[in-house]
Amino acid sequence: MMKRWLLSLSIASALMLPATASIAQEADHQGLKNQIEIFKDILTTAAKQQDGTESSRLDDVEFTYLRGQGVVFFVRSARMPWRIVAPDVPEPPMPPEMPEMSGFAKDLQLDRVVEEGLRTAHRVLSQFSGEYSDEWFELVEQKRELAWEVRDLNRELRDIEFQRDVQDKASKAEMKTHKEELEARLAELKAQQKQLDIELNEMKKTLKAKQEKVQKERLLTQEKSIEAIEQVFTRVLCDYGITLKSLPDSEQVSLVIRDASVSDKKRLDNIYVFEKSAINACESEPADLLEQAQKYKF
Repeated sequence: MMKRWLLSLSIASALMLPATASIAQEADHQGLKNQIEIFKDILTTAAKQQDGTESSRLDDVEFTYLRGQGVVFFVRSARMPWRIVAPDVPEPPMPPEMPEMSGFAKDLQLDRVVEEGLRTAHRVLSQFSGEYSDEWFELVEQKRELAWEVRDLNRELRDIEFQRDVQDKASKAEMKTHKEELEARLAELKAQQKQLDIELNEMKKTLKAKQEKVQKERLLTQEKSIEAIEQVFTRVLCDYGITLKSLPDSEQVSLVIRDASVSDKKRLDNIYVFEKSAINACESEPADLLEQAQKYKF
């Protein structure tokens, strides 16, 4: 009877062990989660207060825990330059190549070139937000009007050539005079076209210089944002990493800065991995802690 009772007790104890362990594990994880929440609040507050600047301000801070690896914080800077269309000044798009108008006698081709040029110009103009939009539009309109006037002149010249053999001498003399007037006007239009091309090319150079300036400013904004986030995170980690006391010493604290850089038109995250042992050993030297971290982009 006693043996049977002991056997039942052993079986019951064995069945209870996994449940007890699971409850204890959940309690440990909840404790760690609470500690991470506290650390997150400290980080968010510190980012807002750092030197009174906007560079380290975070739009959102998220985290997850990977058992055996550690806690991972995901942050995104409110000052990353590609999160907004322009940080300080608009970046003007480069204007399209304007259609060549050298083939003045090819009316059908000219029509197609002009229409395609206008469609391209309007696509670009819809994206403009700078001081050059009105001026660019006016130049494009002038070039279009010149193209249509050139087409009409060429049509008249062809008509004159066609009628020349069937007219009397007086009419031929009159037609010759008219032809000379048309050719003079055509030469004038070509000169205007050439001047417009010069103005458009100069404007493109100005726009390109402005675009390069804005790109440099955005790159500088990006670098300042990343540096500010690195500084505030490592400072908080060094000063308040002790709050993560439930995190095993063999695990890590990782930081992922979302969309920190762009390579080949792809957005990359900056990733930093801090060993818990290094965090515990940090004595008000955040720069050393950052230096010890594993860093890579993905």
